[in-house]
Amino acid sequence: MATELILDYTSAPNPRPKKKVDSFLRALRYLWPHRRFVLVSILCAVVVGGVFTAGLGTMLPVMQILIKGDTIEDWVNRKIVEDRLQVHLADDTDSVSPLKISSKGTAAAAGLPNHVPWTLPGASSEGRPASRLLAHLADTGRRSAQILVHDRLVTVRLDSAPPWLNAGRAVARLLPTDSVAAIAVVLGFIIALSIFGNTMRFFQEYYSEKASILAVRDLRKLTYDHALHLRLSFFGQAGTSDVTHRITQDAQGLQEGMKGILGNSIQEPIKAGMALGLAMYLSPQITLFIIIFAPLMFAIIRKFGKHVRRAARAALQSSASMLGQIESTLIGIRVVKANNAEPYERRRFRGMLGKLVREQQRIAKIEAFNTPTLEMFTLIVVCCIVLYASYMVFHTKTLTIPIFFLVMGCLIGIGESLRKTTKINTIIQKANAAAARLFEVIDMPVERPRINTPLAPRPRKVLPLLSREIRFDNVTFTYPGATGPALSGVNLVVERGRSVAVVGRNGSGKTTLLALLPRFYDPQSGTISIDGLDIRDATLLSLRRQIGIVTQDSVIFPGSIAENIAYANPRAAREQIIAAAKRAFAHEFIMEKPQGYDTILGEHGSQLSGGQKQRLCIARAILRDSPILIMDEATSQVDAESENLIQQAIDKLMHERTTFVIAHRFSTIRSADSIVVMDRGEIVGVGQHDTLMQGCDVYRQLYERQMGA
Repeated sequence: MATELILDYTSAPNPRPKKKVDSFLRALRYLWPHRRFVLVSILCAVVVGGVFTAGLGTMLPVMQILIKGDTIEDWVNRKIVEDRLQVHLADDTDSVSPLKISSKGTAAAAGLPNHVPWTLPGASSEGRPASRLLAHLADTGRRSAQILVHDRLVTVRLDSAPPWLNAGRAVARLLPTDSVAAIAVVLGFIIALSIFGNTMRFFQEYYSEKASILAVRDLRKLTYDHALHLRLSFFGQAGTSDVTHRITQDAQGLQEGMKGILGNSIQEPIKAGMALGLAMYLSPQITLFIIIFAPLMFAIIRKFGKHVRRAARAALQSSASMLGQIESTLIGIRVVKANNAEPYERRRFRGMLGKLVREQQRIAKIEAFNTPTLEMFTLIVVCCIVLYASYMVFHTKTLTIPIFFLVMGCLIGIGESLRKTTKINTIIQKANAAAARLFEVIDMPVERPRINTPLAPRPRKVLPLLSREIRFDNVTFTYPGATGPALSGVNLVVERGRSVAVVGRNGSGKTTLLALLPRFYDPQSGTISIDGLDIRDATLLSLRRQIGIVTQDSVIFPGSIAENIAYANPRAAREQIIAAAKRAFAHEFIMEKPQGYDTILGEHGSQLSGGQKQRLCIARAILRDSPILIMDEATSQVDAESENLIQQAIDKLMHERTTFVIAHRFSTIRSADSIVVMDRGEIVGVGQHDTLMQGCDVYRQLYERQMGA
């Protein structure tokens, strides 16, 4: 006999739940299959950050021209000289004077003092002597130079300048000497940078959102697929509307979080980091002064994030409850109207809506308090920086005004990036709560896992077709959270090909008994076996292939009438579908529809009557042609005109296969081979109608009540 190894979750421990703080990080793993888009997005973000920083850096020569009247070439030469001699020169266009000489540089080795102007030997005072000296010292082909210091001729060795400074000098020499023309060229370069940067930003945002959409699509598919394999007890506790909300609304919130972390949360820190690097190069003192305040700012952001995550989770739960209320009310709108229950439903909806609004207002309050708090903190930091920078400009002379303004521009860019990042933190915290709710579904144990795992290596066998009997042996079952058992010590044997009618008062356990056969639930004690094989030792696939079910509530799926009949047998030919419909007495009303069997049914088959929907479900069971048939009040919604005809079809079906019928109508009950009477979860009688009328009080009371005797 063929076997399949399948994980048995009935005996296996539940998977260890993930920490909620890890939920969003766990969700990010689903970006891995789409990593090429993520990589392109990150590369584009790096380019955008570089362009932003380059644009800031390009403003320095513009300010140098506007404030000092210097040329771009002189400014570049000044930077090269400072690097080659390890000095800090005064920002003066008329002379070259070192404010500070490093102890490690060649200027210190030559014994040059601070605050003493340098000149070229034999240079006149006309024109721009400072420019000529800077050009002389910045010449890349020169390894040493002679300068006059206090009428003393000093020879200094010139170290090699960085390549990027030499390249900048070559570019600067190509620019016009006229100040306005030079500024126009630089501004044109900035515009070109902006166009290029915004193009890269487009690709960065597009690919980050594309990766987020695809990752959430995969998560939705996984969650939906997993939900299809969950036990019915989960839906009894959580409700279908809650699962619907998780797959739709919660997944959308998670997508916003992924988009945020791949978008601004990558781009803005890169921009801030590059701007910080530029500020560090221009003025390490001010930059280090900023870094001191960084831990406090991140502590504030983290504190707000925790509150947002908790409030977002509560809001999602309230939203799911409200969705369930809307869905149940609108589906049962006829009952609502018939009972004049509009005021009651209105009050109930307003109560749920009020709870949701309170949670949303709580989030809004946190977000509203978050932004001004951070902005106030940033303002205090900026004021401290300006005060410290002014001390460096006017007292220590270690910072020039153009560099000060450029550093402030860097700080503004860093602050703007941090401001955007704080908003991303709120979105991510909401996404974290949404991810936690999605993974709650994914982590639930399923009734039929698709792959083997080492948790519970219990072998399962493929169940052969029923050949002898179905046996219930001392079966006891209690619903989760119930105070008492729904079934207690049930024993029943049904031979192949026999029909059994199960009767009893409401709540006696009829539906529960037959729900155990396809393993919608598993009993806490006792066994159910088919031909001697415990159904828990058989694969669910092979078990349920043998069972056809017609439920009391007619279930109609979106699609055509033919697709609904062939739901359990999608490969059925049109002739088979029509034959099944004729046996269920559905063919006549189907042909009256505009497109016949190709008529598209709306939500829940709203254009069909209750009897028509039930006949489609009976046709579906006929087409399935399974050896075991369960009919739970299959004629409850059938109109009187069709009842006799459908009863004939049911009678024929009952004698073609092993059939269990739950019915209140004795016209159906009396045609069964045997009748099982249930009361309070126990079987109190088994036999034919006449025998039970004489020996079973429960059956006799049911019969007399229905027949009016």
